Amino acid sequence: MSTKRLAAVLATVVVSLVATAGPAAADAPSTWEDAPEQSLLDMLILLFGIPIALFVVIGLLAALMSRKNYVPPAPETALVPAGDKAPVQHH
Repeated sequence: MSTKRLAAVLATVVVSLVATAGPAAADAPSTWEDAPEQSLLDMLILLFGIPIALFVVIGLLAALMSRKNYVPPAPETALVPAGDKAPVQHH
C-alpha cells in the first residue's frame, strides 16, 4: 500500500472509533430513575431460560411440521410403450 492510502485508512479508522465511542460513553440523564436491582435468578432466566425455551418450541414445531404421514403407492408393473405420449397417471 502506498503511504497516502495507509494514512487515509488509519485516519478513517480513528475517526470512526472516536465518533462511535462518544455516544456510548454518555451518562444517563439525571431525571431518569435508577433501575431496580435484579436477582441472580432473574438474570439467569433472562439470559438462559428464554433462549432455551425458544429453542425447544422451535424444535418441537419443526419436528411436527416434518412429520410425514404420506405412504407412496406401490409402483405399477405395466410398461408404457416408448411412442406413447399420453401423460402418466399418478395415483
